[in-house]
Amino acid sequence: MSVPRAAALALALAPWGQAGAAGSDGALLPYPVALNVRWGTGAGSDAFLQDVGRALAGTLSTTCFARVEIVDDLATADGGDLFLEVILTDVWDETIFDDSISNALLPGEPTKELRRVARFAVSVDARLLLRTGGAELRAKRMRADISRRPMVLGEDPQVTARAQAIDRIVSDLTRALCKKRRATEEKIRDALAEAPEVPPPLR
Repeated sequence: MSVPRAAALALALAPWGQAGAAGSDGALLPYPVALNVRWGTGAGSDAFLQDVGRALAGTLSTTCFARVEIVDDLATADGGDLFLEVILTDVWDETIFDDSISNALLPGEPTKELRRVARFAVSVDARLLLRTGGAELRAKRMRADISRRPMVLGEDPQVTARAQAIDRIVSDLTRALCKKRRATEEKIRDALAEAPEVPPPLR
């Protein structure tokens, strides 16, 4: 029985709110959010970065905010009051074999592939900012550290570990941003009221 990459990623890319929304104490907050996910030092793959962005945007737009738009940077955002910056750093992606590498690569006993452990870890620094003035509304730092041994023949433990890391990132950030939704909404309103006025564009 094989486990394709798409199936392994399904857990992470489905809205986390289906399993239990952290911010289930009210309706969606009526604020569009521009989301920028990027690598800092110790970068990993672009594919992982894109998967994190899609999973996080999909979850936040169904459990917390009215709309979440993935952007390359703040300058490319199309309106909205809030900017969510997520920086990923210090990725660790490796597979450890219970057998020696030479024995693990030899053909033979099919259960050899079950005797390996994949580890994927990445640090996350997230900040929810007011676009006008840049006031910080919420912040979360975490490290997703996943170890995965294949459960069935054909499973790629590296793919599964990455998918579980995405699920951990999305669930932890959703809790941080949406658990105290009323308090978050009050903080956003107060920050908007205190934000400096944006001068009109030059004609």
